[in-house]
Amino acid sequence: MATDAVNSQKKADDRDAKQLEARLGLDQGDGSRMVMRAAPMGTRVSSYSPEVATIQVWMSEIVGMTSSDSPVPVSASWSTYTLTLQWQKSDWKLAVISQEGGPTPLQTSDAAPDSVRTFEKMERDFHAPPYIG
Repeated sequence: MATDAVNSQKKADDRDAKQLEARLGLDQGDGSRMVMRAAPMGTRVSSYSPEVATIQVWMSEIVGMTSSDSPVPVSASWSTYTLTLQWQKSDWKLAVISQEGGPTPLQTSDAAPDSVRTFEKMERDFHAPPYIG
């Protein structure tokens, strides 16, 4: 992160994490039933100078709980993140992150959603890359 952005980003991350936990109905120690994965679909450079660059990343995400009584079952969403980078100390540093919904493609499959048990098994059997933030 850019030097002057670290504290505000930590506060935003903490706030967002608490909101997500509340929305999912998570209690302490209940995180093992949560599924949270994201994959980039594409990127583009919106602007560039030797000091500042703006990058957009189109993402597909799934998030939810693998319990049948969850207020938020595992579901998919699409969003575009805009990342503003600053050149500091001989490296690009993240200065600002913003997010907006979509673009969301049409669901063309006629397949019904899988059960929460299927997601529970997939979460156990398929290992996600570790979070390194």
